[in-house]
Amino acid sequence: MTKLAQALVEETLSEKNRLTEFDTDQTLLRKAKEDEIRMRLDEFARELSKVSKQRVKG
Repeated sequence: MTKLAQALVEETLSEKNRLTEFDTDQTLLRKAKEDEIRMRLDEFARELSKVSKQRVKG
């Protein structure tokens, strides 16, 4: 393989690795946001249930 071809292959591989790292970071951020939203929804559901029970009691 010529040096130019080898350099192009190495450059392409390094770009591919950077994209993979970026995708992984984006996936982790998305998962963290989803977990935070689920936690807030669970908390809201508990509060809503508590208020509903209080209204029924009177």
